[in-house]
Amino acid sequence: MAVNIIVLDNSINTRLLWPDSESPGSNQYALDVLGQAANGSVFHVPTIWHYEVANVAAGLVRTGQVSQASAVKYFEQIALLPIVTDIGSHANAAKATFSLSIQFGLSAYDAAYLELVLRLGGTLATNDKRLRTAARRAGASLFP
Repeated sequence: MAVNIIVLDNSINTRLLWPDSESPGSNQYALDVLGQAANGSVFHVPTIWHYEVANVAAGLVRTGQVSQASAVKYFEQIALLPIVTDIGSHANAAKATFSLSIQFGLSAYDAAYLELVLRLGGTLATNDKRLRTAARRAGASLFP
């Protein structure tokens, strides 16, 4: 049986720490994506994902939007997810990721997710509208 690969953008797992009160649909979408772990899906992330996770949590704690204890619980939750860090994303940053960033008007960080989903042939899960649009234009598969 083939493993379902989902490239997990940080905008998905962040909803576990900080639900979007203005967009309940994005919260449900995130839960639907993360629920795929129970169905045998494996989440793949570029190396930048780990820094984004820490940066978002630190920013929310510093601004008082979440407690440090909530951030620690969040880290414990995501540690339980079947996440594979793609070390190859570093090697592709200077060429493929850069090119995708320019071509689709994305930050290099967002282009790293697009590069990964295109290279692995998986499905991209993101709440980021610009990244979703770029993925569609590039022919990548998106999580429904």
